[in-house]
Amino acid sequence: MQRLNRTTFEISRELEFFDEKELTMQIGHEKESWPLCVLKELIDNGLDACETAGIPPEIEVTVENDFLSIRDNGSGLPTKVLKKSLDYFKRVSDKLFYVSPTRGQLGNALKTVWAVPFVLNGEHGQAEVWSQKLHHTIIVELDRISQKPAIDYRNEADPSVKKGTLIKIHWPNLACLIESKNDDLYNTMEELVMKYAAFNPHATFRIGKKVYEASDVNWKKWGPTDPTSPHWYTTETLRALIAGYISREQNGGPTRTVREFISEFRGLSRTDKQKELPEKFKDFYLHDLVKNKDIDLELVEGLLETMKGLSAPPKPTILGIIGKEHFKNWLIKHGGITEISFQYVKIIGFEDNLPHVLEVAFGIHENNERNIIVGLNWAPCLENPMEELSYLLGQMRIDRHDPISVIVHTARPRFEFVDRGKGRIEL
Repeated sequence: MQRLNRTTFEISRELEFFDEKELTMQIGHEKESWPLCVLKELIDNGLDACETAGIPPEIEVTVENDFLSIRDNGSGLPTKVLKKSLDYFKRVSDKLFYVSPTRGQLGNALKTVWAVPFVLNGEHGQAEVWSQKLHHTIIVELDRISQKPAIDYRNEADPSVKKGTLIKIHWPNLACLIESKNDDLYNTMEELVMKYAAFNPHATFRIGKKVYEASDVNWKKWGPTDPTSPHWYTTETLRALIAGYISREQNGGPTRTVREFISEFRGLSRTDKQKELPEKFKDFYLHDLVKNKDIDLELVEGLLETMKGLSAPPKPTILGIIGKEHFKNWLIKHGGITEISFQYVKIIGFEDNLPHVLEVAFGIHENNERNIIVGLNWAPCLENPMEELSYLLGQMRIDRHDPISVIVHTARPRFEFVDRGKGRIEL
């Protein structure tokens, strides 16, 4: 009887973003929802860029027959960061190891954005970026023999781009997708932008002819550049951050002392605080925490307890409160509710040593359809991420045909996401 002698093949991890099945796993949603997912990721990035620069965000979305673009007014996407995002062996993120209330922490957003046009086309994908007086072009093809993406990247001077970032994703047959069975896709994209306006009082959003003006350009929240608190870390998460710094050091990055490291945390920037470090940590470098090719967990635990003892836990209100007036005005204008029916509840506190702010707004409208909008850290979710919320609505006998609008927003330093699309969380 003939026998098959199987060959063991090696498959590059670089291909994980360049197959529909694999890319669906990375994004966390099926292909039909990719326009929304890409839009969400790029709006998140744009808002973060503006907040980092200390500028009231202005986000402009354009949807045309064969492309989707997002423009922001931040300080621009650095060429170094863009190039690193083209390395599919590594994640690139300035949020991944920090425990802080930010919109995204997974480090694969731009990688999915560059891969989407190729996967949709099957042979060729293209994206363009205008930022910091440069025009970048990214053309993605696939070397199937070498089993890795063949990325043609180039840039040229473009003095017209003086501020912000414009990212244009060439999207084959986007118009056909919008006009097909998903004929409400464009409306859904408009709704997504509108929902961002619900959670970001300081930002102005534009999509097509729709404009959602900022209600308070001076509104403040915890920003991407605000120091994190040692009280938000566990021994394991602090060890992961330290490991990230040491790995960077081993690849040519700066060498950090323990004292320099703790000075980056909230409440520990003062010299007198740093002088209170125990003797065993004075004149210590982060790489001195390594024992037997791993970071000594006992030393990290002692360092974390010291850092907590030298600083006070931030109050939950420091995260930022969107507020009753903003939600009321948004629901009246965009949710069609009656002012007399509006209700608002705010709950602040701690859970698992992490501060949180929970805001719930409610109102009655004229349509016989329930409208539920959920946001996590100032970004709307593409679907309800909380099973508990559906259960609670059921307990209150609010079904899908009831004429109500409910907005639920929660801010906290860390969520336990259960998918790469940041769509579902564990509470």
